[in-house]
Amino acid sequence: MPSQKTIDSKKLIVDGLAEQMNGAIAGVVLDFTGITVADDTAMRKELREAGVHYRVAKNTLIGRACDQLGYGDMKQYLEGNTGFAISKDDPITAAKIIKKYTDKIDS
Repeated sequence: MPSQKTIDSKKLIVDGLAEQMNGAIAGVVLDFTGITVADDTAMRKELREAGVHYRVAKNTLIGRACDQLGYGDMKQYLEGNTGFAISKDDPITAAKIIKKYTDKIDS
């Protein structure tokens, strides 16, 4: 049984994730398996410079944040090594940047 301290810590993470998701006009969920460390670092930098928030978190915690916001249907996509990018300003930039780096995985 997890301690109360662990439970409280996870609740803070879920609340933070929900806060980031709330009001977003675009979001991209990705399985980052296969992305090299160098590409991951470059992708994160490019996302940050574009004003996109990128996070990696446990699928259960992301799922709970989705539940808080009424996005429970999103949980079906939370498998593997999950990262997500959220934009509150631009609906396309996050997807373009992530596609550039995930295309390298398939080649």
